[in-house]
Amino acid sequence: MLNTNDVAGIFNVHPGTIRRWCRQGKLFAYRIGSRGERRFRKEDIAVAYFDMSIQKYLKFKTARP
Repeated sequence: MLNTNDVAGIFNVHPGTIRRWCRQGKLFAYRIGSRGERRFRKEDIAVAYFDMSIQKYLKFKTARP
């Protein structure tokens, strides 16, 4: 299981962005412990990373003349 900082490093974004993506439903996190810390499955992050990469690629391809 990955924590918020691990996932932020994978996506090269601020940890606050990861928390926002969770609230928006872009990423799914398990809440554990009394503080409700987020934990992410590696498989879920791999799928999300692949999906976001494809979306970025398609946006780039359609923007080109």
